[in-house]
Amino acid sequence: MNRTITALLNTQLQKEFEAAYNYIGFAAFFDKKGLSGFSKWYRVQAEEEKEHAMKIYDYLCRINQPIELLPIPAPKYKLENIEQVLKLGLEHEEYITGLITTIYIQAEKEQDFFTKNFLEWFIREQFEEEESAKILIEKYSNFGITPQGLYILDREMGTRSAR
Repeated sequence: MNRTITALLNTQLQKEFEAAYNYIGFAAFFDKKGLSGFSKWYRVQAEEEKEHAMKIYDYLCRINQPIELLPIPAPKYKLENIEQVLKLGLEHEEYITGLITTIYIQAEKEQDFFTKNFLEWFIREQFEEEESAKILIEKYSNFGITPQGLYILDREMGTRSAR
């Protein structure tokens, strides 16, 4: 495997754990606001991100490439309101999609068909992640701006379970 692709995959491993860390921060924001359903939704999201990281870890192990555990920085934002948090979630998923696309393009350039095949799952997953983030924003915009709507939306989000 090309060193560039190995480095990109190790960076992606770190970015997936960073995403989990960010989502835990979102959950804490919602817990502080008394919105346990939103908190649960983001806690489940954090677990999914950790699973994504471990898929990359396992792939690197299977193809006998080095694992480099890069530092995870603290989140760089101050969470102020629900709409901001939801939009940050979408922005982060779009960022992750861009990173995965970059690795895929590099794998294609290097004719690394194993890595391209491996990344196809991530591409499908990112489509779903972005779609879910957009739906949350839409639901909040349409229903969550009233106390009653927020209460119902919070209850709905609390029903999310791990896949």
